[in-house]
Amino acid sequence: MSFVGIVASKKCFETIRKEIMERLQDETISFIHINLRSIENVKNIKFETIIIEDKMDKFKQNQESLNKIFENAQYVLINTDKNKENVIKGVQNIISYGLNHNAIVTVSSICDTDILIYWQKSIQDREGNETDIEERRIKKGEQTILNIYEIMIIYTFFKIYNKSIIEKV
Repeated sequence: MSFVGIVASKKCFETIRKEIMERLQDETISFIHINLRSIENVKNIKFETIIIEDKMDKFKQNQESLNKIFENAQYVLINTDKNKENVIKGVQNIISYGLNHNAIVTVSSICDTDILIYWQKSIQDREGNETDIEERRIKKGEQTILNIYEIMIIYTFFKIYNKSIIEKV
């Protein structure tokens, strides 16, 4: 069983979990919402991946517990539009995402019908394979409820888990 921790609002957590589970259909991955109320209860869980969509300023009182969670994770995805990468210490594979040009996963173009996501750095995926630097077009459906950050999270998750990359949201 692999555990994925998501530090985000309840709505964002539910949206990401639902989208990934519908597309992945893998019962061996369990998603856990990490928030101020749950942090002390989940600090001893060994997460394979942590996704940070929320501002980390909220967790200043729980920094020690967070550091313990982060250092045991294989991957940490962090929104660098809301946080600085240096809020995390002792993690090998930090994958930053955001609209800023320094993020590993960023967007090079956004329009009404599609998004062009740019993966700027090669890293090792879950199976030990090197990921390629690439630019990927993802079509947006008219009924999509995902925001740009959620799309980048889902894209990144599938890339590091070496799964078929999403083509449409």
